[in-house]
Amino acid sequence: MSRLFAYIASDPDRVKCALEASRGLLTEGAPSDAGPARVHDGWGIGFYQGGEVLLQRRPKPASGPIDLYAIVKDLRTDVIIGHVRGASEALLIKPTTENTHPFRFRSWLFAHNGAIPDFETHRDTLMAKVPDFLARNIRGQTDSEIFFHLLLGCLHEASVLDEAQVAPGQVADAIRKTVALVDEVCGGKVAECSFAVTNGRILLLFHRGAPMWIRHSRGITDCAVCREVGPADKRLKRIDHEHLRSVTALYDPEQPMPKGQQWEELANDTVVSVAHDLTVATSPLSGLI
Repeated sequence: MSRLFAYIASDPDRVKCALEASRGLLTEGAPSDAGPARVHDGWGIGFYQGGEVLLQRRPKPASGPIDLYAIVKDLRTDVIIGHVRGASEALLIKPTTENTHPFRFRSWLFAHNGAIPDFETHRDTLMAKVPDFLARNIRGQTDSEIFFHLLLGCLHEASVLDEAQVAPGQVADAIRKTVALVDEVCGGKVAECSFAVTNGRILLLFHRGAPMWIRHSRGITDCAVCREVGPADKRLKRIDHEHLRSVTALYDPEQPMPKGQQWEELANDTVVSVAHDLTVATSPLSGLI
């Protein structure tokens, strides 16, 4: 099985501070209370820096645990999407760069877990619903990449694909249309999936199936990363980040429910939008934002 991680924050210089409390949940492949160490076939992260959309993708089996915190902690960015690919997927899809999440189109990044039911049966039908200019961007063989381009097609239909100031509700509507389209093509079979999509300004999440959790952080008191150690006879110097706000999402079907730190499990068929000012709105798939 795979892991999906998404993050958006108010300060690009405080990634390690905002994620430090969650670092134990961001180490993938190590033994845990859930069971023995898991084997994976690579990882990828996408983030925004200096007006550019950057990808790091490593489609190779890991020689040890994959520590996503160590990978992202020194980045200067306020939006990250990360993905760790389960080894079992290699039985069907080769671990190549083209098949490694996140996927990118222009300013958009997307990572997904789950599977389209009977994908090989429905592949051609789904591809026919992707606009030609988007279909030419598809490089791999995964159902996830086609799912992404169906979503891009819905954004294009709404004339917001290249709109930097697109409202979260407009993207949420495109998500609803995309999920409904896939469900319809699959003959009413429900497509189990959780995904994250962003254009670097807003972050949207959709959850259906195995657990997905979200955590809101509204400032940090006594930052464990930045606190300074004084002489033995003096207390540690406390450093606060009252301005730092962040939203972190984590999907892992084999990870126990995070304890403490205000993690919240999302309800099934839930759309979550995080606006540029980090306002969070949650609604059911059938609802409106």
